[in-house]
Amino acid sequence: MSMHYGRKDLERALRLGAPLLMLDFLDVDKEAGRASGLKVSSIGESHFAGHFPGQPVLPGVLQTAGMVQASQVLFNEMFPGEGDAVLLGLKRVKFRSPVMPGMMVKVECELKGENDDGTVEFNVKNTCDDGKLASSGSVVLGRRTDWYEPYDTTGSNPVSESVAAAATFWDSVAVMKVLPHRHPFLFIDRSYGLDDPTNVIGFKNVAGSEMYVAATEQAEFAGFMQIEAGAQLGCAALLNQPAMQGKLGFFMSIDDAVFHRPVLAGSRIWEKVSCEQKGTFGIATGQFYVGSELVTEAQIKFAIVEKTN
Repeated sequence: MSMHYGRKDLERALRLGAPLLMLDFLDVDKEAGRASGLKVSSIGESHFAGHFPGQPVLPGVLQTAGMVQASQVLFNEMFPGEGDAVLLGLKRVKFRSPVMPGMMVKVECELKGENDDGTVEFNVKNTCDDGKLASSGSVVLGRRTDWYEPYDTTGSNPVSESVAAAATFWDSVAVMKVLPHRHPFLFIDRSYGLDDPTNVIGFKNVAGSEMYVAATEQAEFAGFMQIEAGAQLGCAALLNQPAMQGKLGFFMSIDDAVFHRPVLAGSRIWEKVSCEQKGTFGIATGQFYVGSELVTEAQIKFAIVEKTN
């Protein structure tokens, strides 16, 4: 028997709200290990104002948010227990077709299997109402009773210690000269070394008043949003290169991501990204620290394209 989760049911089950909740409803069949839901997109949603002005596209990481949220609801139905259902990994998440304002996206989630380490993996895909596959990938979840326990958020780390050697410094205003991202979807506060895409450094202060942080019960900067911050940093470094200036970067894939600790309001998340350009594509690896703790690791790809306007 399928269980129906309306919008308010999802808010209670996932303990989060707008603008981060990327499902409008979800039907769950725990016996079959499947869930199916819907996300409708509207120009009235805040993220379209910053991604991108004049060329609005639903951010890939928010498509990923819908994948994760559908998986979490299905996980909680199938694997009840103590602790939080937390995102521990993403695998082979590919963004295939853009989602524009006015589209409706069907979200389909299916249990892939249980791993030897006790985590559970789900395959998820997002399909637009024009029949095109928007995105797909695998979500790795686990149940943790100690996920939100405090840890050292003030200690030094290899990323912050290497700032002194960086040749250049840009604040967020300077970054906006090469990136089209704007509020509320710009996630770089400071960047260093954008002249060298192989070793670019930056940080984001996680403010509890930010809408994507305040939307969560724990005032958390979600793992997929951290990846967006790292992607923006790497993309800015590539777009700063003379041959790439005036172009636009589009997220293509999250090849692999591992999340070790949560990033909560009041934290400063340091990012080190190394980019390699292959034709019109950028391949990047990133390590993310809060204090002395390695919180996230990721490998991503993005495409560099000509602007259409």
